[in-house]
Amino acid sequence: INTIKMSLEKIVDEYHDGCIIKDGIKTVIMGCPNVGKSSLLNKLLNYEKAIVTNIPGTTRDIVEGTISINGINLNIIDTAGIRKTDDVVEKIGVQKSLDYIDEADLILYVLNNNDMLKEEDKEILEKIKDKTHIVIVNKNDLERKINIDNLKGHNYIYGNTINDDGLDPLKKKIVELFNLEKIDNSDYNYITNARQIGIVKECLKNIDDICVGVDNNISLDMLEIDLKDIWSKLGEIIGETYNEELLDELFS
Repeated sequence: INTIKMSLEKIVDEYHDGCIIKDGIKTVIMGCPNVGKSSLLNKLLNYEKAIVTNIPGTTRDIVEGTISINGINLNIIDTAGIRKTDDVVEKIGVQKSLDYIDEADLILYVLNNNDMLKEEDKEILEKIKDKTHIVIVNKNDLERKINIDNLKGHNYIYGNTINDDGLDPLKKKIVELFNLEKIDNSDYNYITNARQIGIVKECLKNIDDICVGVDNNISLDMLEIDLKDIWSKLGEIIGETYNEELLDELFS
């Protein structure tokens, strides 16, 4: 039972890695207008995907692209610049940007080295502090006006989208945050299905009940009920066992 428990715990621990291999890392680029978000997207993709101008509010809707780091996809979304605006279309884009905070696996928050932190910046930095994020202080070729003390507690790097400065440190930081060097994307034994991982967790609860039963000298016949339940549940994952409720759920 302890051997089975260790195997199942390993599957649960690797569930997040499996999801990353299967779905990639949902990466959202955020920041105020004209800090270099779209330029950062273009540099990461290595082609001009997003329109770049010096006019605030150029990006009003999301622009997407994908790159690979260590064999893992980064699904990158460039969002509308966050600011207060009376423009109806731009306002919708700004709200979309804010909604992505909860949905993203990784947030790249871009700041302008040549500008003081805006109130919008401070609010967003507070919102993302408990999310996986990297702050990119862009335009490091210009005079520094930003107060770095405000970035304490955040992962941040300096960069410049004109000459690619900071791109390599950014990619290294992403590898570090998601432990990509240790993810084996040639291993096909990962579970990435929420229903299946739920079954594994149910089995672990059964195992805990068995361990308590053993400690309390419960009869083998009683323990056998939980053992058969584990066998049946794991069989659902690999297709060896099934029931009508499972079929109804799969085809619903």
